[in-house]
Amino acid sequence: MLISKKTHTAVLTLLLTGSLFTSCGSGSTNVVVKPVEIDSTLLNPGRGFTSTGNTFNENLGNRVHPLCGVSQQRFYWDQLEPEEGKINYALIDSVLAKSVRNGQMLNFRVMSQNTDMKVPEWALKAGVKSPFYDNPVFIEKHINLIKALGERYDGNPGVCFVDIGTVGQWGEWHIDPDAKDPSKIVFPSDENARKIIDAYFLSFKKTPLVSLIAFKQKYGFQYGTSKGAGWRADCWGDMDSLGWNHMKGVYPQALDGANAHDSWKNGPIAFETCWTMNEWYKRGWDLDYILNKALEWHATGVNNGTEAIPEEWYPKVKEFEKKLGYRFVLNEFSYPSKAKKGEAITCATNWQNKGVAPLYNTYQLAIQLVSKADRSKRFTIATDADLKKLFPGTAEVKSTVTIPSAIEAGEYEVELGVVAPGTKKPAIQLAIAGKTADGWYKMGTIAITE
Repeated sequence: MLISKKTHTAVLTLLLTGSLFTSCGSGSTNVVVKPVEIDSTLLNPGRGFTSTGNTFNENLGNRVHPLCGVSQQRFYWDQLEPEEGKINYALIDSVLAKSVRNGQMLNFRVMSQNTDMKVPEWALKAGVKSPFYDNPVFIEKHINLIKALGERYDGNPGVCFVDIGTVGQWGEWHIDPDAKDPSKIVFPSDENARKIIDAYFLSFKKTPLVSLIAFKQKYGFQYGTSKGAGWRADCWGDMDSLGWNHMKGVYPQALDGANAHDSWKNGPIAFETCWTMNEWYKRGWDLDYILNKALEWHATGVNNGTEAIPEEWYPKVKEFEKKLGYRFVLNEFSYPSKAKKGEAITCATNWQNKGVAPLYNTYQLAIQLVSKADRSKRFTIATDADLKKLFPGTAEVKSTVTIPSAIEAGEYEVELGVVAPGTKKPAIQLAIAGKTADGWYKMGTIAITE
């Protein structure tokens, strides 16, 4: 129900400006609302800075550090499955609950090795042995674990993405050639790497996956990103290590070799610092270059080990944080000024994503109608808008909602929000003014008729 703009303008609130326009031929009107953009830092799930270990937003303390939208956790196989088939889900469930309580989402990784293998005793007795990653029993038993985790956590609204771990030291898909007796642990063949990666894609069809970046042993990285995974780099910021560095050396070559430059369109890009920003500061590394490269690579999240950021750098870091992942500005929202009970109406929105990446998890744009006569009477209606299509830049999105048949005729306030599926509670903050105490954004009013 798009309209021609022909008539008068009305101010809806001090924060929102709106217009009433007559629709050609119908005699009905549309309300057009133009919200006011804000520049505040927004805590939103699944994006921004990342906390790790036992640190969450609730215990960041007074350290100079932004609130985090992600909690990153890593689990060794022998911790997760002390007995075959008996998964210690409590390890993951506990940090998942803390993450959600803190306005964060969980990103987790399964590991089979630090410097030595971390394989359950029962799996060793079952036949897991050197060279480990090419051992058929290792592949069979470990894939069973990935399947079980997928059955429990795939599509969980509290999990933002899962690392394709399993292989290499700390699940980072590399094996130190200088480690003691390196022949004991061998990087998997391409065939076996494919089996392990395929297991993740078969087990996690709803929750996004992230591949660990690799250069010399690039096969797993290339295959994972080619199937739709995003990627993670675990030494972000390194500008000078032993005469070479990650930022200008390893990462560009790895992305070129795997043809992974557009992977951000399919899955999240995440970074973890080499040391911390405080160490960068001491070494005199170029902060502007490091931050701008992360944005150029379309980063959704960055992990600084939850360590304090140098105060001199903090203003730049706060501005950088606003651009990570998604940042939605609603430029315009239009809807009919009146509708009948049970009628399907069209709402039109104009958005600007001022972040550098899309939204990778499923959320719903919803409309809430609040009775002006009795504010306890509220009706929440999910739209069919696909928010995952809001890539950086502007976009027009039309969506259809059906006015509930059970609603009483009368005047209703129209509120807009982004909710997690199956809920009626807004989960994502928009970069606009007018947010209510319960997270909705007031848009205007609508008359509901019989």
